[in-house]
Amino acid sequence: MGVKIEKWAVAQKKHKLSDKHVQMARELGLNPDKLGKIDNHKQETWKVPLPQFIESIYFKRFKREEPLIVRPLKEIMAENKAKKEKKKKEKAKHEVLEANDSGKTENQEKPISLSAKLKLYKENPRVKVKLESGESFDSILLKESSIFDEAFDFYEKEKVTLSELGFILKKIHPRYTPRRYGCKSLGAIYEKLDGYEVEQTEEAGTYMVVRMRIDKEKE
Repeated sequence: MGVKIEKWAVAQKKHKLSDKHVQMARELGLNPDKLGKIDNHKQETWKVPLPQFIESIYFKRFKREEPLIVRPLKEIMAENKAKKEKKKKEKAKHEVLEANDSGKTENQEKPISLSAKLKLYKENPRVKVKLESGESFDSILLKESSIFDEAFDFYEKEKVTLSELGFILKKIHPRYTPRRYGCKSLGAIYEKLDGYEVEQTEEAGTYMVVRMRIDKEKE
């Protein structure tokens, strides 16, 4: 995975790759910006076409011809967009509720404690991801990316500090460690994930925080 999903959409169109080949390339950790150096078999005739090259190294790495499940890029991008829209609506709803409830703090319910929230979370069954032997770091992150979504969503905030995310990940996913995904830090993981960005904030001190990535392109 390693790069933003939009770059893969550009590479898919430029190199005429199927969703299957894009996912295989992502699991292999290929860089979409450098595929042009591989996809030049017409100039360098000893090279095989890009799709065949991807299939070849994928089989050598994973001992299978294709991914067990292929997710189209359009589906992933639509899912990311839906997440952003959902969070935007939830934030707007929360702001309206706060405005309506201003001055009525006596009748407000106490917010649920972190321990109580964790208990409720653990009562819900989690879907276990099956990993194959020889999986690359990027492939593992691709399959287990949902745990980082869960950690971010747990706080129901626009920005979450890396220390908060690290704390909750160890609580809800004991096997979590950055090394599992070939990263040196949790921040490096979120920088790899589609839909997130890591930034520094100086609000009440200097912290590194994670937020949903804001698209700079005009819709």
